[in-house]
Amino acid sequence: MAIKIAQVQNLQQMDVLVAGPDDANHLFIIDGQFDVSLAIGSQGTNFATAKETFSVLIGPKLANRQFVRAIATASIVKTQIANIAPGGLATWNIVDVDADWDDESGQVELRIEAQVNCSGSNQVASINSFAFHVTVLAALPAN
Repeated sequence: MAIKIAQVQNLQQMDVLVAGPDDANHLFIIDGQFDVSLAIGSQGTNFATAKETFSVLIGPKLANRQFVRAIATASIVKTQIANIAPGGLATWNIVDVDADWDDESGQVELRIEAQVNCSGSNQVASINSFAFHVTVLAALPAN
């Protein structure tokens, strides 16, 4: 089950008129950032891993027939490592990014799956924020 994100910082959206493909006539370009907490700690020489999926609803409300497709990219914005020990290791990864129409809300649901790993004596590593870019292609009625 994904962790639902309620607040997005620096949300920016553009609506650009396009001619296709098919019946598509609007391209929504959406950028923003949201804070998360994905942390893991290791003890001794153990390797520790935490993986989680985060989800946020963005963009205008669309009917199923109005939604054509969406694509998304994401990047890790804030990371942290504590108790760095000789021979310690930390890695931060985006495992998957997906954007698709959510039938309950009528908005696009952005899903980011991320993983953080660490090893070393009492080491802690975390991901604290993501930035995203989503484009949504829609077929809206003419004004």
